[in-house]
Amino acid sequence: MGEWKKSGCILCAQNCGLELEIENNRIVKVRGDKDNPRSLGYCCQKGLKIAHYAHNGDRLYYPLKKAGDRHVRISWEQAIGEISEKLLSIKEDHGPKSFAYVGGGNVGGQMEVGIGLRLLGLLGSRYYYSSLAQEFSNVFWVDGRVAGKQGLTSVADAHGADTLVAWGWNGWMSHQEPRTRLLIKEFAENPHKKLLVIDPRLSETAKFADLHLALRPGSDTLLLKAIIRIILEQEWEDKKYLEDHVSGWEEVAQLFSGFEAKRAVEEVCGLNYEDVVETARLIAQTKSCIHQDLGIYMNRNSTLNNYLLHILRAVTGRLAVEGGQIFPAFLYPMGSDSDERHPKTWRTVKHKMFPVLGVFPPAILPDEILHDHPERIRALIVSACNPLRSWPDTLAYEKAFQALELSVCIDIAYTETARLSDYVLPSLSYLESYDTTCFNYSYPEFYFQMRQPVLEPLSPEAKEGSAIILELIKAMGFLPELPDRLYGAGQQGLTSYLGAINAYFLENPQHAKLAPLILAETLGKALGSVNQALIAGLLINSSKGFKAGAAAIGYPPDITMAEKMYQDIVGHPQGLILARFQGDNFQMLHTPDKKLALSIEELFEPLQAATIDKERAELDLPEHYPLILHAGLHHETVANTMLRNPQWNGSRRWATMLMHEADAGNLGLTDGDKAEITTKASTALIEVEISPHAARGCVYIRHGGGLVYEGSKYGVNVNELVQSTDRDEMCTPMHRRIPCRVEAVGE
Repeated sequence: MGEWKKSGCILCAQNCGLELEIENNRIVKVRGDKDNPRSLGYCCQKGLKIAHYAHNGDRLYYPLKKAGDRHVRISWEQAIGEISEKLLSIKEDHGPKSFAYVGGGNVGGQMEVGIGLRLLGLLGSRYYYSSLAQEFSNVFWVDGRVAGKQGLTSVADAHGADTLVAWGWNGWMSHQEPRTRLLIKEFAENPHKKLLVIDPRLSETAKFADLHLALRPGSDTLLLKAIIRIILEQEWEDKKYLEDHVSGWEEVAQLFSGFEAKRAVEEVCGLNYEDVVETARLIAQTKSCIHQDLGIYMNRNSTLNNYLLHILRAVTGRLAVEGGQIFPAFLYPMGSDSDERHPKTWRTVKHKMFPVLGVFPPAILPDEILHDHPERIRALIVSACNPLRSWPDTLAYEKAFQALELSVCIDIAYTETARLSDYVLPSLSYLESYDTTCFNYSYPEFYFQMRQPVLEPLSPEAKEGSAIILELIKAMGFLPELPDRLYGAGQQGLTSYLGAINAYFLENPQHAKLAPLILAETLGKALGSVNQALIAGLLINSSKGFKAGAAAIGYPPDITMAEKMYQDIVGHPQGLILARFQGDNFQMLHTPDKKLALSIEELFEPLQAATIDKERAELDLPEHYPLILHAGLHHETVANTMLRNPQWNGSRRWATMLMHEADAGNLGLTDGDKAEITTKASTALIEVEISPHAARGCVYIRHGGGLVYEGSKYGVNVNELVQSTDRDEMCTPMHRRIPCRVEAVGE
């Protein structure tokens, strides 16, 4: 028998609690952790297969350097020395805009980002690219305008609702809520609750719905406008809420005047008008919340649709309230405030694109490398990320990596990105290291888990990703020589260390901006982990609101608070409630009047321009591409590229293209046939799966295919079928609307 250890899943942002049985330093069994205060023993199929993440045939065991068309083993000393020298040389020759940091934050751990962004700053750059801008830029931008600051990202409070609207969200397969399948079953079985699904396809979630609005693909804008118009016509709006908590409502309300809701619903959306009226009534007159997902995030009009969703929530009094849409508490924000209206906000050289939440969009990164401007990007550090499979337009990314002067990949596995990089550096897996994420998503109670190592390092040469970047920073001479007393103070506990480092900064105020790095170096040595030191630093430097919330549940409101919290975190590997925020959710807002700033003038013209006739015309597909490819599908058989061994799915079909039986019949295709799918970008041969979950006129290919595992390629890489130009005004890829054609392949 092995030893059971507590941890957390690292395969999606829910981070459900897990218990893992460890025998001979291998994971032999996995189960949900009933002691985890958020997931309560719940976990999905992916979490149960997490052993495939740590134990896989592509694990990296030592640093590698490109030599011709292959990689050769080198020492850490050589790797750090050569990389740091080349970074400084590139900066000297081409300036700070030549460098970008990519990835870093992952759904399993994000402490490295704090070090990676410091490296960016020390090199003079602000170019941070991550998957956050792959699908969420639009909603983060809207949240920032409405809440007064980017970083105040809102989420649905589905567990507190009586009516749950799943808009483009297939929760049964994608989760995104604690204990999602139990939540969906509760709504299906409780006569006092209603589940509404708005999705062109009969998803697994839609099968549980009280009402399924199978709208025409891409017609979400008109449906949103119609629902808001119906609420105003019926006088179902929450007038007191609008008066007390919303600014700018009067000018926003005028944008819906005269809109022909019934005509839009019936002629364009293809829905029964009475069903839409009932949907509007339930949203307005019950304790409702709306959970949107990829059907909104990566579809046409994403920015406008996210704005319309917030207007709908505001007009019905369901924003910043329990059981509606809330602004959760964070120990640290998901990203920085990077309002593009500020003159100092950086923009990219080629596309003049601004960041959202401090993150630049992956769809344009190849273009920012493959052009002839003297300040183009020439060097990348890619960490805990696999752009060569996870990001749009793989063919463009392959060309971009060949054009770089320096590419460094930090990862646990020899990924497709690693194969094209100049240097490959092995990191510890998230099950061999300390880490945490910012995906707490709770209010007023604040849940926190520091995941602790359950495995001894599978490679004696692997290091924390944050420790690797810290070594680069030190090698480039950015960190001053530090006194022995700082290294020793951490051995006496956080309170003692806090006194020592405060004294150091009083003596050396010029080093205050380096505080996270100094803490990582000195306290990290004492704790044996850079990530642990960074987590301790977050507690030390937490906000007044967080400290008040911690004091409210009994933590001492003095200098010892951080140490007591840290001790509790270490003693509760299953996670714990660390604070209870005081006041209502509106106190989280950064607007001057603590009201929702609903007036976003830049979106007034697009909202008015989205007329019935214009939208109907734009929904038409070109004759030679009559179908819509959904590039990527949230599904229990998909773990992005983190589970590389295809055997993790067992006998389940995953390397297929889902089609509606009518579309397949028209093309002479049957289940299991091979078909050729063609887009503007490329062509692929793939197995057809006739599915009741496919909408007419649409085909679906899962992400995570095309991985090269132990030298063999499995499945179709859907990102080869997507061009980087298939994007919207926020440079978000339009993965839910790629025009395509499908043809039968002859014998």
